[in-house]
Amino acid sequence: MASVSGSAIERKGVDGVAVVSGGGKVASEADQASLLPVYLATMRQRFKDEVNRLTTGGAMRQMLAAQPEAAELSFPMAYLYAWHWLRHNVHENYRASVLETFRGPRFGFLMDLLLCDSAEQFVRGYVRHWREHPADGQKQYQEFQSLLRAREEDAEQLIQDILAIWHGLGLFTQTYMVEFKNVAREERERYAGMLGPEDEQRLALVDALPDELQGVSPRYDKLGIIPAMGCPQTCRHCMFTWRPPRGKNEDPNQVFDLVDRHTDSVLFTGGDLTRQLDHFYAAIRRMRHIKNFALLLNGDFADTPEITNEVLGKMAEAIDARPKKWAAAKVLLQISFDEFHNEVYVDKQGLLAERIPVSKIANIVECYPRYSSQIQLALLHKQTAMNFSQDVLQKGVFARLAQELGKRGYRVQVQDVKSSPRLKRNPKSPEQLQQVLKDATFVLDKYPDSPVLLTSSTIDGYGRAALLEEWETVKEKDLLQQVLTEGPPRGESFDIDMMLWFNGWVTLFNAVHICLGDLYRDGMPTIMARQRKDPLTQALHNFDRRLLDYYAELRDDLQNKIDAATGPHHLFHALTEEGEVRLYMTRRLLEHA
Repeated sequence: MASVSGSAIERKGVDGVAVVSGGGKVASEADQASLLPVYLATMRQRFKDEVNRLTTGGAMRQMLAAQPEAAELSFPMAYLYAWHWLRHNVHENYRASVLETFRGPRFGFLMDLLLCDSAEQFVRGYVRHWREHPADGQKQYQEFQSLLRAREEDAEQLIQDILAIWHGLGLFTQTYMVEFKNVAREERERYAGMLGPEDEQRLALVDALPDELQGVSPRYDKLGIIPAMGCPQTCRHCMFTWRPPRGKNEDPNQVFDLVDRHTDSVLFTGGDLTRQLDHFYAAIRRMRHIKNFALLLNGDFADTPEITNEVLGKMAEAIDARPKKWAAAKVLLQISFDEFHNEVYVDKQGLLAERIPVSKIANIVECYPRYSSQIQLALLHKQTAMNFSQDVLQKGVFARLAQELGKRGYRVQVQDVKSSPRLKRNPKSPEQLQQVLKDATFVLDKYPDSPVLLTSSTIDGYGRAALLEEWETVKEKDLLQQVLTEGPPRGESFDIDMMLWFNGWVTLFNAVHICLGDLYRDGMPTIMARQRKDPLTQALHNFDRRLLDYYAELRDDLQNKIDAATGPHHLFHALTEEGEVRLYMTRRLLEHA
């Protein structure tokens, strides 16, 4: 089979994740040769993992549980699923190349059938193959024979039955683009309810409660600042996809001053803040009490070494410009870096591209040592099956980074590796709990005194993340079960520290949909009092299981919420997304105070 090259690619796009924009950049044909092996290896692994889930993992058998012939149907139905999966996930220019490595003497014919133009052609080809190539000792042939005998050797009836059963499953009915738009619409509707009538009633109930700490100026371990919520990328795992409107009367300096009075640690976040960097520099120069300035970026700013040096240099200059009598401060520069942010995908022209090129992350890592006195660099990684072994440091995106830095004359040296204190389940082999590699420290050999942090976390399954394959990310299902049956373990809580938005909203770290008011209208003293008095906020903080009962009194889908939740934070987030529910829960908590 001919290899796929940039010049040979027919430039046409199709709906699906394969052509979701990576931020509007035009892919260079010069990059195709280097990106092709990465894309093919990734898609082959995804295809293999999905087929294994359906077959040996028993997922298709479970989908067909209502069918009396589930055992006999599960194999052909699994590959009919695979036919649709390929069209949903792999651009047509690359399907044949993705399948090439799976050709073998037993099931090579399936790879040909997976390239058929229609699902019906696939099913007809499957039936025709077993009729023309009987294999008495092969389990799949015996199952086929059983299905055919049950229909009195009527092959056409079998074909129609398989197609009807497939349509009855209701799978792959929408493209990723449509699904993403639906996710964004749901999120937009959720934000529309913030400070709506139900929230205003709820906050009025909270305001009426006595405040034992009235007049006290509280201190917080940390506070957050959201200049704006937005990002030009369309990562498959993104939990925040709708961009709330900016405020008409934003006052960043007022936000800075409020935060500076009540904490010495601040996180700037909101998707990707590349367009808001001037506000970050200004905050460093203004907020005299802050010791830790954390900033979350996706790394897309680092187009060239020169631009990277300019951005990091401005952060360092701002730190150095602080008066000596102010608190000594440092920037914690957090860069998203994982199999999703740095994914190789197919653009709308049918060409391969990197969502956030690894070369940009390499620019940051290479530039960082000259500013390590003012900046601590941390790469934030999302946990996958690779985190259960050294694979996370030897394969995937980290290996690509090491390779890129190697081209520049650097050797990556891993100095320290730490596992999570809590065991988790490998999504590809969930039978038992295992240690997961959570944190690592590495340096470039030429800069041994400038450590880079690599820290990983799980993905809560809301937003686009709800559409990820079951095996793609690590879940917190065991922790969820413990919270539901025994309560949270020591040290595990729902983060209710406050996030101050430039548009005036003040929300919670783990629940940006729960708004405690408008700081410009209500004033920060009132909002801080609400945070400590609000029974719902405190119930969330403690994973109060009464919230499940109160939700069930108002809605009939509690079990669905529990089944869909990837962990306790996701569940309690999902239970409180509606203004009506938040108001009801607050009333019920007050009744039982």
